[in-house]
Amino acid sequence: MAKEKITKKDPKKQLSGWLDYRSKENNPNNPKVSASLKKLQAERRHALLTRLGVIIFTSVCFILILGYFVSPKANVASVQIKGVPELNSSQIVKASGINSQDKVLGTFLKQKQYSQKLSAAFPEIESVKISTSHLNNVIFNIKEKKVIGYISEKDNHYRKILANGKVGSQTLSAKEIDKQKPIFIGYNKRASLKEDLYIYSKLPVKVQNQIKVMSGETNRPTQIIFVMNDNNVVIGNTSTIASKIKYYEKIKNQLKQPSVIDLEIGAFSRPLSNDEKNRLRIAP
Repeated sequence: MAKEKITKKDPKKQLSGWLDYRSKENNPNNPKVSASLKKLQAERRHALLTRLGVIIFTSVCFILILGYFVSPKANVASVQIKGVPELNSSQIVKASGINSQDKVLGTFLKQKQYSQKLSAAFPEIESVKISTSHLNNVIFNIKEKKVIGYISEKDNHYRKILANGKVGSQTLSAKEIDKQKPIFIGYNKRASLKEDLYIYSKLPVKVQNQIKVMSGETNRPTQIIFVMNDNNVVIGNTSTIASKIKYYEKIKNQLKQPSVIDLEIGAFSRPLSNDEKNRLRIAP
């Protein structure tokens, strides 16, 4: 049997090459290592400056905010009311409870509270949104409830009738009302006004737009009276008028002068008397 040839290797010689390689890698004078160290130092310096910048920026912001809150600029300087020109601005501000000692930021946090408070004090107000101008000038942007008509009061003054059936708090002159909306006359009892408003809401929109006066001065509780834009007067029964008003157009086209169109029982017409014209505010 042939003997295998054995190659002898010196372990020290084998390790010396690897050790020499490692020593060169770890040598600071090695250009490759030096570049890595510089890059690492730059990254550490950048991270330190970034953290320092964040701390300084946060501190400055905190100081500025704190300074603002302790300065007069943080307090409410004035209050402006927008959206309801008929309402008295001073009364609105007083009812809101806001004053010059309140903080502007606090008014935003209490926006819902102001809205509820003013809605309770003024039936016309539906909601309030707060904004500012010049930092501390507070603006109450008021949304008004829909107005469906006006109720007539003494001395040719009126109050708004709102979509929810409530009557506005402010009196208006004849010049201040919207002539496109009906006037409700002779309604001394709020209950009868509410009932007639409900009937009015059930009429077709086309008919609603033709009504200029609704009268509460009826002969019977079940009677309802409309004065139309063409000065014809419609008399109906509260339980049937919504269904019988459709005959109005056909009947009025047969008339030669403003008349009473009676839809209570059947459907017929007759000329208006002078007394009816005066009582229903129909111009001659």
